[in-house]
Amino acid sequence: INMVYSKGYKIYTTQNPKYQQIAEEVCYNLDNIPYTSSYTNSAGEQVEDQLQIALTIVDPTNGYVVAMIGGAGEKVVDRGWNWAVNARQCGSAIKPVSTYAPALDDGTINGASVIDDYPMLLNGEVWPRNANWRYQGLTALHTAIAQSLNTCAVRTNLAYGVSNSYDFLVDKLGFENLTYTDSQQVGNMALGGFEKGVTTEEMSAAFATFVNEGVYTKPRTFIRVEDANGNVVLENEAKSSVAMKDTTAALMNSLLQEVVNGGTGYEGRISGMHVAGKTGTTNNDQDRYFVGYTPYYSCAVWVGYVHNQRIVASGNPAASMWQKVMSRVHEGLEDKDFFSCSGLTYVSVCADSGLRCTDACHADPR
Repeated sequence: INMVYSKGYKIYTTQNPKYQQIAEEVCYNLDNIPYTSSYTNSAGEQVEDQLQIALTIVDPTNGYVVAMIGGAGEKVVDRGWNWAVNARQCGSAIKPVSTYAPALDDGTINGASVIDDYPMLLNGEVWPRNANWRYQGLTALHTAIAQSLNTCAVRTNLAYGVSNSYDFLVDKLGFENLTYTDSQQVGNMALGGFEKGVTTEEMSAAFATFVNEGVYTKPRTFIRVEDANGNVVLENEAKSSVAMKDTTAALMNSLLQEVVNGGTGYEGRISGMHVAGKTGTTNNDQDRYFVGYTPYYSCAVWVGYVHNQRIVASGNPAASMWQKVMSRVHEGLEDKDFFSCSGLTYVSVCADSGLRCTDACHADPR
């Protein structure tokens, strides 16, 4: 402590000042997130609550946290509460990393798989329900992801293994807030209704793995700390490991681009830039989520109220705030595609079964 206040330390951070300023200008301006709710405090008074936001932008190549926002509106204190590193619910935004990527990676499913969009019975109740309360029967994987069909995610997670899903998130993708209860519940692992939740830092780094050809890099906010004499006090080197095959990452990039181009994540589009991502919503609209990424950066955004009130808003505020920030971050950057992968083979498949086409398939007028 004496060193901090007398001679001082030099802290080399990973923050990009330009991107941090952009994020602050967007998120501190409450006109961009004009949603409030009210709750009754312990004194019986009605108090107005501002919709809060957490945002973390990660560089997929090195794990640098280049920008982070821990709340809506201007900061009024230093070292205050930071929503970006505190666990909140992410809903369906977890599906790509908890269910579809690991199931693709071990062969439980493949890019052409067809999954039955049909509910099961849980304690005599129809479960799970899709957002539109409808079911389509046999559904292609890309459609199941783009439309965020809960039934398909649950069936895939059960086929892959609920505990395997938990292990993949913890061991391969660095999630630290999951619990034993999560590891036993398919609803938690497939639909993102966790006991505690996840952070935007965890989510942004996990999705960055898809950009980085399947290699996960632990997110970091600083590189090293030196004392006044230039001696290294703390070293924070990159920690990377292979989380999935490059073919799995390439397939996920293709599938998650469909979410943005024609699915639930349409609000995250950036003109002239490749974008992939996944939305999330929890019960009673108490949390809204969007994790989106480009060939350059991965960014996770959560919005919600301190007291878990229902969010009543136009569209998905998390996705719209993501778009406001990331469109400015990418100004002047050349549009480029995600990495190409030689390990993938393209074949014609039957739309009904997902298997290789037969002569009968080719004769089908559909």
